[in-house]
Amino acid sequence: MLRKLFSFIFSLSGFLSIAQAPTATINVVNDTVCEGTTLLFLSLTTNTPTAYTWSISPSSGYNYATPTDQPTTLVNFTKAGIYSVSLTVSNVSGTVTTSVSEIVIVSPLAAFSASLNTAGFPSQINLTNFSTNSNSYIWSYSETVSTNTTTNAVHSYSAGGAYSVTLTAININGCFDSDTYSFYISDSSGITLPNIFTPNGDGVNDIFKPIARGISTMKVDIYSRWGNYMYGWNTPNGFWDGHTVSGEACVSGVYFYVIEATGFDNKSYKLQSSLTLIRNQ
Repeated sequence: MLRKLFSFIFSLSGFLSIAQAPTATINVVNDTVCEGTTLLFLSLTTNTPTAYTWSISPSSGYNYATPTDQPTTLVNFTKAGIYSVSLTVSNVSGTVTTSVSEIVIVSPLAAFSASLNTAGFPSQINLTNFSTNSNSYIWSYSETVSTNTTTNAVHSYSAGGAYSVTLTAININGCFDSDTYSFYISDSSGITLPNIFTPNGDGVNDIFKPIARGISTMKVDIYSRWGNYMYGWNTPNGFWDGHTVSGEACVSGVYFYVIEATGFDNKSYKLQSSLTLIRNQ
């Protein structure tokens, strides 16, 4: 009987020496990434764990893309910061936890405004950059493979059609973001004429300016209702601020103008109309 008891104890001790607690390490491709990156965290273990638990500290700024009780997990980091990614594994013989640090860098936000001058071909678009968290830029254009790397940009178009401009903003860590503006340039000329303006210095409708599209030359002459010459110009981009050629403010009332213009499509214009000037006191 005693011999059987010793044999059982010996067998049990042998089993305990064979069944060991697991070990674990975490493998990840990159320990520094940009906001918005999804990373795969892979467990490397020994002694056959039977349970896995992933956890991350702090508790916000990321989303799990896969379950947290598997040997691997996918995590999308949505906010910059330093994160501790931990894995706990266990089997019948024990439990172990291991961790790695992940640094998430602020990504740029690409943004710009576009002002399209359609007074004639070549039309120009003025691009003003408002991107943040970035220090270098790439402007690309839908109709050409050429790009430029200035902070702001001006680009010319020699024909009508549908176009787009894309700005890619990049920071020193290589993180990037893009923004795209799409627009259309008419392939025919035209002139739209406002009929009223209020040059009172409030920044709203303070000038009279024909809206010219595809116009190469333009001559405008403005007269009072009695036929007196008030003002004029010889460019598609000219305007009237409500003063005479000598700088005197014109009174409220109706004025008349004559426009002679030519489009890049060789279309000629000779227009006459009236214009109401309202000068609030």
